Amino acid sequence: MGLSSFSWIPTAAWSLGAFVLYIILYAYHSPWINLPPGPKPLPIIGNVLQIPGENQEEVFEKWGAEYGDVVYLSTFGQPLVILNSLQAARDLLDKRSSIYSDRPRFVLLSELWVTFHPTFGDTRLNWGYALHRMGWQSASTHMRYGPRFRKHRRFINQVFNQRAISAFRPLIEKEILVLLEHMLSNPEDFVDHYRRFAAATILKITYGHDILSVDDLFVRLAERAGTLTTESGSAGANIVDFFPAMRHLPSWAPFASFKARALETRKAVEDMMEIPYEQVKADMKSGTAVPSYTSTLLDSHRDDDGHISPEDEEDIKGSAGTLFAAAEDTTISSVHTFTLAMVLHPHEFKKAREEIDLVVGKDRLPNLDDRPSLPYLECILKEVLRWNPMVPLGMPHRLMEDDFYRDFFIPAGSTVLANIYAIMRDCDQPEVFRPQRYLDDEGLPDPFGIVFGFGRRICPGRHLADANYWLIAASMIATFDISKALDQDGNDLNATYEFSRGFVRHPQPFKCSIKPRSSNLLALISRARAELQIA
Repeated sequence: MGLSSFSWIPTAAWSLGAFVLYIILYAYHSPWINLPPGPKPLPIIGNVLQIPGENQEEVFEKWGAEYGDVVYLSTFGQPLVILNSLQAARDLLDKRSSIYSDRPRFVLLSELWVTFHPTFGDTRLNWGYALHRMGWQSASTHMRYGPRFRKHRRFINQVFNQRAISAFRPLIEKEILVLLEHMLSNPEDFVDHYRRFAAATILKITYGHDILSVDDLFVRLAERAGTLTTESGSAGANIVDFFPAMRHLPSWAPFASFKARALETRKAVEDMMEIPYEQVKADMKSGTAVPSYTSTLLDSHRDDDGHISPEDEEDIKGSAGTLFAAAEDTTISSVHTFTLAMVLHPHEFKKAREEIDLVVGKDRLPNLDDRPSLPYLECILKEVLRWNPMVPLGMPHRLMEDDFYRDFFIPAGSTVLANIYAIMRDCDQPEVFRPQRYLDDEGLPDPFGIVFGFGRRICPGRHLADANYWLIAASMIATFDISKALDQDGNDLNATYEFSRGFVRHPQPFKCSIKPRSSNLLALISRARAELQIA
């Protein structure tokens, strides 16, 4: 290996030196600039060592109690602002959304996409991180705020606005019946049944693709991409995010192991994006395609000669791929948490069952038309989301220009996080699962209006996600008894019940008993199939 092989060293050293100089000169603000309070930073590195790798939302909540609801941190000179109250989140992310709607750029994770899709240059952001871990956030939510963002939102909102959701009801109700059948035959695999439901609904909507199990090729593509992106680390967790010049290091150089991870992950994400999309195009060419998000957009963007511009094609493929990949995880998290809540709180399950029996009866399944008549079930579902918010820190926003809030200066370029976990705990006895709180205090904020994000970055698929969540919960309560799994001596088979720690919070795997409520469940399902005209 010749000396020329190390030609990168002077460049890297110069870049590192320049970056350190920048930190020294600018990271420590003048005393007359009143930044929000926060933990005292160390020279150069700031608060990096104080931010934990896990349970960040809990630490940020404690800092909120100590320093106030707006907390300021810095990591190697990069400002980070944590919003620990709903008031602050609404004031900044909603009311000032025109300047808080950008996304921060993390070098390693954008490498996962930008390197093999030069069409987007640096406008597409955090794809490796986002594609699997950002439930119901559209492709546009990972782009810098601007015309491209608004274009993607138009694509998504055409299909996922609240009025359009009614068109998906037959599909959702059909997949609910499949879910109940699978629960009846194999209840111990209840999480897999939730996974299949989530995948079946979004794949049908996005690509017109039917699946029978979680072993479907398209599902495996999404899960492989998601696993690898998670293993690559969360945004800002890699050294290259703090020293961008390292992206030019050769893969064999010290500290360059991130490049090998990026290459593997990039290929998995590319397969997930390309294969379903190309299948739709092939089906359209052969005349066998069924109407879907992708086929509809492809048809509507052809010119008089039947051609689609490369930019439109990339945007359609990108937005479809993100919908496909992102829908599964948060849907599973919410219904998985609901199941755990019912296991741990049988009295709440009983109250919801009694309400459904009174309104729906026992001769049919609940449907979305019943929702306004089931207020206590609504309280339970709100409390599930409050008790374990799916994405506890939401998605990061980036401030596009200097701003002043209260008496504080917030510099342009700040990454801003709404601590949804802390916001949800701003109530009496937050550790207690108590749906009744929403009847006792009508002033409590509705978790449905918080967990899907804020401002112009609010999740565009929230209406479909909400409908799926409600109908699964109502159907499971109406048709099954859900309780703790006990051994022959009546002891709980689970030692503990805990939540995973990550970008999306799931219950840790647990066993439970799911048994049909009555022997006529199959007849009930068959009657519902006949009414929906399903074979």
